[in-house]
Amino acid sequence: MSTKISKEDLKTPDQVTKTLRQGFVWTTGHSQLVLGAIAAFIVLGAGWSLWSYMSEKKEVSQQEKYFLIEKAYNEKKRGFDEAVRAELMAATAKDKTKAPPVDASKKASGDMQKDYGTVLADFEALIASAPNTTAAQMAALNVSEIYSNYGKNDEALAALDKVTKGLGSSDAVSALVWMQAGNILANKADCKAAVDKWQNIVNSKALAFAQDEAKLRMGLCFETMNDLAKAEELYTQVSKKEDATADFAAAREAQKYLRLLKAKKNL
Repeated sequence: MSTKISKEDLKTPDQVTKTLRQGFVWTTGHSQLVLGAIAAFIVLGAGWSLWSYMSEKKEVSQQEKYFLIEKAYNEKKRGFDEAVRAELMAATAKDKTKAPPVDASKKASGDMQKDYGTVLADFEALIASAPNTTAAQMAALNVSEIYSNYGKNDEALAALDKVTKGLGSSDAVSALVWMQAGNILANKADCKAAVDKWQNIVNSKALAFAQDEAKLRMGLCFETMNDLAKAEELYTQVSKKEDATADFAAAREAQKYLRLLKAKKNL
């Protein structure tokens, strides 16, 4: 019902009263609908604000837990790395008597559970408790790294799959998860599935910083699958270095692979 008063309506006071009364009657008759719509809007707005607040609060809480676990993980890795370096220095020292002593107790045992059991379990518990958080995605990256280092590619991929639903299309952590998933699939000789993972990065304009690396790896997989035309196309794209976000290291690699690919085609 329109309550707009025209010039014609203003000619008589009765007409004005009638027009205003019509508007009043319509508003009164539909007040429940109007109030309901306003209430719904307020409830939805409050619900969204509460959800955003709770999500942010949960993310902060999960990241606090994550960084404590990561600290323990990094300390373990650092100890293992130092043991490897000490062993290497001892093996290459000209004067063996002056070589630094090697503490065998600090070396990785080769048994994943013995080396990382507690840390691994803590990371996996964090993922299970909130798989859609960024903290869980970072935990999954570490878990996949541990499993991969011990030759357990299926378990590494399963850890990443648990956080896939929470991945965005514009953040760096999501790009790392897609990249890592593709790497593991390529290690499993499943290049077709690996390309699908990396394609998620290529499809997102916001992930331009990671696209050259993703395309380079896709090219290698297409070459493995004997699709040389597609591999050449991707190497060429990466090697051009025209974009401001170009990855120059990837470009140099692409140029090298492009030369090798053309040599292979000529043979």
